[in-house]
Amino acid sequence: MEDRPYRVRLIILTCPDCGENGRFLHESLVERLNEVPEAERPDNWGEMPLDERLQYAVREGLLQLSFTGPL
Repeated sequence: MEDRPYRVRLIILTCPDCGENGRFLHESLVERLNEVPEAERPDNWGEMPLDERLQYAVREGLLQLSFTGPL
């Protein structure tokens, strides 16, 4: 965990070992993903990384986000 003087919703970091990018979600977004009704989730929801869940939920209209508004 890293403390910052500002709040962010999504961080993309590059792994120093493999060079791959990883996306990390703010806990407020994770909480909102947990509120997506089970009936609206795809079969592989539990196996999807959180960033893919977020993309799916936004794409399917299950979650409305403002990346410039308050967390």
